[in-house]
Amino acid sequence: MGRPALVIMARVPSTEGKSRLSAILTPKQREALQWAFLQDTIEKTRQVAGIKCYIAATPPDRINELKPALGPGVEIIPQPNGDLGRRMLSAICYAYDCGYAPVILIGTDVPMLPAAYLTRAIRMLDKYQVVCGPALDGGYYLIGACYPKECIFKDINWGCSDVLERTVAACKHYNLTYGLLKPLGDVDRPSDLLALAREIKKMDPGHPAIPVRTGRFIRENKKALASYETYDQV
Repeated sequence: MGRPALVIMARVPSTEGKSRLSAILTPKQREALQWAFLQDTIEKTRQVAGIKCYIAATPPDRINELKPALGPGVEIIPQPNGDLGRRMLSAICYAYDCGYAPVILIGTDVPMLPAAYLTRAIRMLDKYQVVCGPALDGGYYLIGACYPKECIFKDINWGCSDVLERTVAACKHYNLTYGLLKPLGDVDRPSDLLALAREIKKMDPGHPAIPVRTGRFIRENKKALASYETYDQV
């Protein structure tokens, strides 16, 4: 293993973000949830020893708003224009050009992602050239590479359910070895957030796997979640 880096791909929280949760949360609640996700994700990275952490943020003109939430040891870099593939490739190239490899990328909307998976992904890159963490919706919640590989980010429709499938196909086509972590769910829709709330409720308070700020958000907004669930079942 060399000098590994982890890049969190993040959008500066706003009332416009997480719009698919608008049926269950107000704009202010959605912004608060985004902050909880971001800060819990940053906290998770602190549990991984010996790794350089970056946040690749967008929009570029608002990235300074993130600084109060970061704490020491996290560097912010702007995301360029372009589709998600181009932006992820740019993040990997930036960390690689700074002397870090391998590089893994994660988002902020998988609050139950264990820190151990980050360590495992880095170790897997001693064996594989690419590693992915499959998401339950057909995408991935993590991707890592030993060095920048443009081919795994090209010709993919990032809004579709075959993102992981096409990424694996690219690895096979270009003879890149790849490994997969266990699948996890992300939080994009009301049903995802309700499932997360139920999962956290089943856990003992103080369990180390609970994302603290996200758990607090769910407790403070349980009426909104309960109201939606009741309405949805009518």
